[in-house]
Amino acid sequence: MKKFYTLVLTVLSLCSFQFTNAQCNGIKGPNLLGAKGTFSAPFITVNTSASACTSSGTSTYNPTGNIGNALTGCTTTGQSLPCSDYKYTFASGGLGPEFRYSIIKNIGDVNGGNCIKGDWKGTDHTGDGGYFMAVNGAPDTTYSKIFYQIKSIPVCIGTTYEFSAWVLNILPVTSASARAGTEPNVSFIINGVVIANSGPVAYNMAPTWVKVGGSFVATTNTVDLQVVNATAVKSGNDLGLDDISINVCESQIAVNGPTNLCSGTSVSVNYVVTDNNQANTWYKFQVSKDGGATFVDSTTGQQAVYNGNSFSLTLDLGIVSSSMNNYKYRLAVASSKAGLANSSCVYFNDYTLIVADCGQHLPVTLTSFTGRYANGASTLDWQTSQELNSDRFELYKSADGQDFSLVTTLKAAGISNLVKNYSYRDNTSNSGKYVYYRLKQVDINGKFTYSSIVKLSLESMTSVSVYPNPFSNEFTLSFSAGKTAKATLKLQSSTGQTIFTKTISVNNGNNSILVNNLPTMNPGIYYMVISNEELNFSSKLQKL
Repeated sequence: MKKFYTLVLTVLSLCSFQFTNAQCNGIKGPNLLGAKGTFSAPFITVNTSASACTSSGTSTYNPTGNIGNALTGCTTTGQSLPCSDYKYTFASGGLGPEFRYSIIKNIGDVNGGNCIKGDWKGTDHTGDGGYFMAVNGAPDTTYSKIFYQIKSIPVCIGTTYEFSAWVLNILPVTSASARAGTEPNVSFIINGVVIANSGPVAYNMAPTWVKVGGSFVATTNTVDLQVVNATAVKSGNDLGLDDISINVCESQIAVNGPTNLCSGTSVSVNYVVTDNNQANTWYKFQVSKDGGATFVDSTTGQQAVYNGNSFSLTLDLGIVSSSMNNYKYRLAVASSKAGLANSSCVYFNDYTLIVADCGQHLPVTLTSFTGRYANGASTLDWQTSQELNSDRFELYKSADGQDFSLVTTLKAAGISNLVKNYSYRDNTSNSGKYVYYRLKQVDINGKFTYSSIVKLSLESMTSVSVYPNPFSNEFTLSFSAGKTAKATLKLQSSTGQTIFTKTISVNNGNNSILVNNLPTMNPGIYYMVISNEELNFSSKLQKL
């Protein structure tokens, strides 16, 4: 599988790469294509019928599981899956004829060549043993130009998107077929319009990935992406394709409001929207009274006027009380009034209101709260590092994240400086899509506090969900795993600096993991990766 973030030195040890074309200037959202564009599971699976010499594991260039199955999205409707007009092969010598492709990890390196096409050289772009698409390009005057496409990708009208992909010339410069004018040349098309072109990708001694990119403004609710051969030559024209990405160019929303409040304080919150494209002019305010589980509109859609590349708004909350503790106030923006009603077309940032009982301290330090769902049952686990005058834990459950009912009560340790672990198994019907849990910790004086909400999916998940996002001090990750194992959770800044790493326990089924006790983090954009031999999830987070 792909790992979206890999140490630069590791990548450089496997191949070199270069960049072409600048992309959008604002904050970049997650890849809309996800694993579809990175030739990763669950959309790519191992071809167990591949010829033995292609994946025998006897050398670096034919590792076990080296060949992935074909792209079959052309025969699947309504799922925006990748496919190809070219003919798929997994046979020895199978990439020798024109108009052929394969999904492969290593097609050749310094130790030799894979029998599927012995003179080609190249591994996946990220260098982590994942797959890429290897293509024997055919003359565009004789065959279909389209060797990769995804149809009906959902987008938002009026929104700017960045496109990028990586292209590799897999024929070494030492080959007799490596002649000037025969280099691969690839065009990328959105709804019939060319938005990027690689130009001739040079022959090199070492495999060299080239990044190709461009941008487009969506004029329809869905777009079709095609990657086409842009040359009529027959000899040469052999290429690799990897890490195809379509990312929204988001608005940046900064929030400035007071942090430590006592009941009776008057509060105003300032929001500043920055958008180099000045596209998202429509806005509305929303409020959540359940810690971010659900939001309701507090204003109707209105249109702002940019001053340069930004506009400012102030939300007056009036005098706050302790009953408003953990309320969240969201500014949402979109490129149209209709877009405000579409969650995938809205960009937002939240302000969390913390109204404390001044001078009081919580009796319990909750270090983790996790959940998993499998075979009709939810298992909730939580851990404390200390307890002071703690009486009990009450576990609550909800079908909609808003109306919670008591599931069970567990006696707390009372007074403890040792790590304490708690667990409860709850039989859960799968009549809905999600189930929500939260803890209420009650001390012996009747004071209480709620945990963050654990959101469990009752269906298999193909990506990771972050909740809430943006977050203040902690967040919950939800994802599916095929087996019980350890995994690495990593948080990186927008500049690629690793700021937090943690080993997490992953269970077979749907997992939900509370991430807290984070280091001091400045407000802004961060990137999260969960990985092990089976898993490879990534997501963008925003710290308030």
